Amino acid sequence: MTVVIIQLFLAHRFFGFLTGDDVEVLEEAFRRAIGFPFSPWDIRSLFVPDFLVAPAVWVASKLGVSDTRLLIESAALPFIALTALTIWLVYRLALTWTADTTAAIAAAFLFGLHWIPLGFGSTVYPRTLATACVVAAALLVTRYPCAAGALAGLAFADRFSEIVFLLPLLLVARRNAWRVVTGALVSIIVTVGLYDWITWGEPFRSVVQFAHLTLVEPDFASRVKYQSPLWYVVNIARWCAPTLLPLFVIGRKATRWSFVLVPLVALSVVRHKELRYLQAIIPFLMIAAAAGFAILWRTRRSVAVGLLFVSLLWDLHGLRYFAHKSMPAVMAARALAADPGVHTVVVSQLWAYGDQLYFQHRIGARDVGTPPRDLGPALVGADAAALYESDLDDATLRATLARNGFAPWRTFRDGPARAVVVFRPPRL
Repeated sequence: MTVVIIQLFLAHRFFGFLTGDDVEVLEEAFRRAIGFPFSPWDIRSLFVPDFLVAPAVWVASKLGVSDTRLLIESAALPFIALTALTIWLVYRLALTWTADTTAAIAAAFLFGLHWIPLGFGSTVYPRTLATACVVAAALLVTRYPCAAGALAGLAFADRFSEIVFLLPLLLVARRNAWRVVTGALVSIIVTVGLYDWITWGEPFRSVVQFAHLTLVEPDFASRVKYQSPLWYVVNIARWCAPTLLPLFVIGRKATRWSFVLVPLVALSVVRHKELRYLQAIIPFLMIAAAAGFAILWRTRRSVAVGLLFVSLLWDLHGLRYFAHKSMPAVMAARALAADPGVHTVVVSQLWAYGDQLYFQHRIGARDVGTPPRDLGPALVGADAAALYESDLDDATLRATLARNGFAPWRTFRDGPARAVVVFRPPRL
């Protein structure tokens, strides 16, 4: 219940966006639920936004919710529920692997209060579903290998990269590995192949397009052109409390490290890296730490409690990351959308404003990026310009705005998030 309350608070308080990925999921869900005009990108299967997110938006709209921000918050509810389910699954899996109730309880605490699943579970980022599927698959693989494979297939439909967890499942299944593969293939054929055929007119179109984008155009998705294969290791303190390291050593024989090492190596090979990509690894990492905690608890309780307490605080501290979401941009979008005299706006990073979720297609938006490019031509005929305050240190940009008759109107701030300054011509 504590985790649910924290996530409800996070969903309400940090109402901005982190990247275009969350906006894309929301726009597709809005399209499916309430007829929002949107053309989805064909590099992803639409199975998850259509079957998980859209129903929550549809129910909220039928209950009379029309405010965009509240509809977006309602879209996060399935992911909050999935986080609660995953905490229970982590408890059950830890109990199965260690046969120790203390370890199971510690694993549930460590996972539930880790900033990555806790924070991203309050958003519509899809890996929350994939994480639940992978943990459930690990729990079921020895007794129900076909079902475990089907869950791995669903995780693949959620995020294609999660197919790497199939290998650890096969290692556990051993002689029943073929049943796991069968379940995965059937699930993938239905959730990706068949549903792509329905939505895109071509089976597995999203997989083909995604492979082309990531393999042929690997620099497309990221402003960071190169990240070392050791990036996750170098940044380990950001996703794993250092105080957990001795617990890993102590409990190293009581967990299945393939669920951590195989995906970690696979993700390290991929050129573009994000800490959120590690979300499905966290349950298994926390089970490993909890196993060490349970062993240490028997002999040196004060040390065990101290390591656990510091680790919880360390991993909770990572929630500050979500204070950097685009709340100022959303506030600017809402203010501009409320003015019937605004028809065309110039913005930096349209996704930060929710793309057309708040502008509702009544307002045309011209995205000049950050730092702004070709600002002068974009300002012609515009009714407002919303730019990041940090980009305005460039005197050339300020001169371009002044030359086109744009003056500061309002500044939107929210903690450490990037502040947005809205400029408007005097006639407005």
